[in-house]
Amino acid sequence: MADNHKIIFHIDMDAFFASCEEAIKPELKNKPLVVGGTKEDRRSIVACPNYLARAKGVRTAMPLARAMLLVPEANFIRSTRGLYSDYSKKVREIFYKYTPVVQPVSVDEAYLDVTQVLYLHNNDHILLANKIKNEIKDTLKITCSIGIATNKICAKIGSKFNKPDGITVVPFGQEKEFLSELTIDKIPGAGKATQERLKRYGIIKIGDILKYSKSFYENEIGIHTSFLLNVAEGKSSDIVKEFNEDRKSLSKENTFWEDTDDREFLESELYYLMERCCQKLRSINTKGRTITVKVKYYDFKVNQRSFTGKKYSNVETDFFEDAVELLDKMLSNKKKIRLLGIKFSELVTGEDAMQENLFDDADKKENLLKKMDKIRKKYNYDAVKFGRTFGL
Repeated sequence: MADNHKIIFHIDMDAFFASCEEAIKPELKNKPLVVGGTKEDRRSIVACPNYLARAKGVRTAMPLARAMLLVPEANFIRSTRGLYSDYSKKVREIFYKYTPVVQPVSVDEAYLDVTQVLYLHNNDHILLANKIKNEIKDTLKITCSIGIATNKICAKIGSKFNKPDGITVVPFGQEKEFLSELTIDKIPGAGKATQERLKRYGIIKIGDILKYSKSFYENEIGIHTSFLLNVAEGKSSDIVKEFNEDRKSLSKENTFWEDTDDREFLESELYYLMERCCQKLRSINTKGRTITVKVKYYDFKVNQRSFTGKKYSNVETDFFEDAVELLDKMLSNKKKIRLLGIKFSELVTGEDAMQENLFDDADKKENLLKKMDKIRKKYNYDAVKFGRTFGL
């Protein structure tokens, strides 16, 4: 191992939700499995298919009805409450047995900096990767895939190569050459809209990105120019941020002068609280994926419900409809409310936040909201408002 670079692992659990279900219910193995709902839940979407279901074309976020047409013989089950977070914690405990420098970025993936612990494993990064992978498989009965590189982006791209249960090393010092022949869909966060936009200019492979100048991307593509060019050069941060319990969530809440069940008022207040949270998230370059709505009733009893979306965001409109649904469920008992709160959790920060939903239409919304944030900071928060909060 050279002394002038780090060794970063990106560990990505394989079909995590489905694998956890198979681990506790071995009878589900060896047959297509779709987690997301039973055959009676036709309006649901696929949360996670196992690899046998994926081989038949089933994909995450696909309508469940479509999955039933593709694999009618599959097992269709609802998610098991608490199972995935429990397994995620167990996986993380295994990571910490091998290195103290661990950065979880979602329930089923994490970065590990193993640079300073390799001497304990004959300075052999593949040996260490196999030790981690095998312990997860032997103790938890689930598998993972590992990308090994000198920086985080290359490690993340590498972890997708040999799924499931594989290891991929991005050659040290040859990152640019390794990535150049890969198609642009391998860039983390580059969705279909991004790919179509790049293909219009003949950018099919990652190496093609370097055909154009920085000014071209600033004018034609937008705010993620540096990220895009750095990927093409095989460059990225190598800083793995150690997990900090104090930065797991961000929340705001408000206690009312009098108890209320006025839905219109509560909905406006909910949006206002989400605005304040999202403004803070944007200011620290952070995005979240899970929202929790909390209410305290007139009798001081507390209730809260959560929803985890498909993407990370710090744009309030991406979460508002789901938050209203959660609120409606807690209003169904007709009890008046004295406190309303919102919490964002499962956070990603910095470069990891940038990778999520790269270049999609949310960029325009995020740019607008950042401009509004500046106006509010310069004058006051109420200087700019959306229509649904005018009553506040």
